[in-house]
Amino acid sequence: MVCGSAKIMRRVCVGLVVLAALPAWGDPSALEINYRVRIRGVDDRELRNDLMSVSDAAELINRPPISEMQLRRRAERDVPRFLQVLRSHGYFAARVDVDIRTDRRPARVRYVVDVGPLYHLRDVQIRSADDEPDAPAQPRPDRVGLVSGEPARARAILQAEDRIVRDLGRKGHPFARVEDREVRVEHAAQAVDVIYTYVAGPPAVFGETSLHGLTSVREPFVRGKIPWRPGDPYDGSQLRLAQRRITDSDLFATVRVIKAEELTPDGELPLRVELSERKHRSIGFGVGYASDEGVRGRVWWEHRNLIRRGERLGLAGTLSEIGYSAESRFQKPDFLRVDQVLKIALRAALDEPDAFRSRNVGGLISVDRELRPGLIVGAGTGFKYSSVRDATEKNRFGLVYLPVNMDWDRSDDLLDPRRGGRLNLSMAPYRDVIDTEVAFIKGRAGGTQYIRITRRPELDLALRLVAGSIAGASRDDVPADERLYAGGGGTVRGFEFQSVGPLDERNKPVGGKSLTLVSAEVRWRLNQEFGLVVFSDGGAVYEDSMPEWGEDVLWGAGFGVRYFTPVGPLRFDLAFPLNPRSGGVDDAYQFYISLGQAF
Repeated sequence: MVCGSAKIMRRVCVGLVVLAALPAWGDPSALEINYRVRIRGVDDRELRNDLMSVSDAAELINRPPISEMQLRRRAERDVPRFLQVLRSHGYFAARVDVDIRTDRRPARVRYVVDVGPLYHLRDVQIRSADDEPDAPAQPRPDRVGLVSGEPARARAILQAEDRIVRDLGRKGHPFARVEDREVRVEHAAQAVDVIYTYVAGPPAVFGETSLHGLTSVREPFVRGKIPWRPGDPYDGSQLRLAQRRITDSDLFATVRVIKAEELTPDGELPLRVELSERKHRSIGFGVGYASDEGVRGRVWWEHRNLIRRGERLGLAGTLSEIGYSAESRFQKPDFLRVDQVLKIALRAALDEPDAFRSRNVGGLISVDRELRPGLIVGAGTGFKYSSVRDATEKNRFGLVYLPVNMDWDRSDDLLDPRRGGRLNLSMAPYRDVIDTEVAFIKGRAGGTQYIRITRRPELDLALRLVAGSIAGASRDDVPADERLYAGGGGTVRGFEFQSVGPLDERNKPVGGKSLTLVSAEVRWRLNQEFGLVVFSDGGAVYEDSMPEWGEDVLWGAGFGVRYFTPVGPLRFDLAFPLNPRSGGVDDAYQFYISLGQAF
């Protein structure tokens, strides 16, 4: 283009140049370099995830750079971060190279990692800096999680510091600290030596404990949760036990146990417990649906501090297409001793599933004791009056029973467990004291296990195994509402409620004297709100007391969606019978909606 010297011509030239540049200036994406991030040479999924979590290039991938230079600087900033992560996993001789290809669309940022050999712990020493003759015994390396020959991972080395302090705290030293940590890496031997130097500080005994923040809860109730008394030798683990006991009362929003900054002249350590009470009354309702049971609703009210010592009174009502009930439950914590709970329960109901029709009212008094965290045993006595009509006759029963139970819960959540497991054992002898004088023993054992498959994607495996048996009477002599049943959303999905097992001539369930159940679920958590599940359930009910796992087992399978709410996952399951019985006994599918995982 040739521009004249006249002013107007200059303006035209400038305008043309500006117009020619507008497409690039007006569309910033024309200058952006979109790219992908790849890591090669790392097979360990956890290590790869840790590397990606510290990567600038991965974090800023939705903010593309406008030049190759900017992209390269972004990627090269990751190299020292990657090396630090690799060392924390025990790879002290690792190398990281960056390969950037901008001739592709999208561009590629590839980190080539040579992890090198995994270094292992060789020598672990824990030394005391104290010269006092009454210095505590030195913590053993294996007691703080460090064992010679194990991989030299930074997480274990750092966690050992906290465990050293806790060990010294259990031995009576509230102000113990790790003064120095020396990590020596010997590349020739591919080994790591760690030396901790600690200061135990003076020994102490418990001093006075003050409580702050109580409004409606009586002070003696809270003091009963505190396991120490003034003058007892100091033990740091007792502070955590007190905090757990007070928190488990469900009366407080926050619980803090605070140590004084120094000992008294007598060597006592005063403590301060700061409490914030939560609301003690609650009301709620729940609605569920199953294609075999129909709609069911439940409403409840609870007071968790009835007489200001943590007593609980709960009232609940349930209404569904297969019956309705009213219940009342009372719990008295710290009954006779701090780890015991007195429970009183009353129930009146009309239950009318396909198997029977039962009008019943009953009550149970029991005492539960916590032997250790998560392990509870209990025993009690109960009475149940019922008028029961099954497929053949109608009878009245007045059952006296003496239940014993054990519950061991190592799971991490009540409604959405993802780790640990549960074990439930129960047994009760029954005797009718009205008409039939029938007597029998009913037992049940169930276990669940929750296992992490992968962290990304978040895949978990849930397994369940249940067995039950009734002995001492024939099946027909056992009241129909006390027999064993399976089928439905809580047992074998895909089959109607209580329909698994023996049927009468009308294809109605009659129950049995033994059962076996097995279930497996793979749970995939997509994000904070949603998850997917695939599952399979199997079960059988038998007329005899001893189950015989074999051809009578009915299998169901299906898939579901989970919507995670603050109170637990909302469950939507669609299940199909895999081996439906002939004669149109079983429907083609069953659908379930409820709160909480299936097990």
